[in-house]
Amino acid sequence: MSDAAYQPVECWFYDELGLRMMWGTPCRLIVETGDECVEQAGRITDLYTEGTAEYIRLDGGTTIRLDHIVRIEQEERKAKEEAHQPGARP
Repeated sequence: MSDAAYQPVECWFYDELGLRMMWGTPCRLIVETGDECVEQAGRITDLYTEGTAEYIRLDGGTTIRLDHIVRIEQEERKAKEEAHQPGARP
């Protein structure tokens, strides 16, 4: 898939990645690598454009083209959502 023409991502998605980078939020990414999807985890340290494509760099040095990201999840999101459920104890 990396040889395919870059497909720009939606603005809200780009903004979400930028916010996670700014906050240093750990996240898990599901990334398409041709015939399969793999999980990458880390903190986004850079969000940049090279040629006509946009990329992120994770704290471990992994570089991912934005249009290869299938899904992004925040590690602590589930815990925060559970804490705000009715009857949940702090």
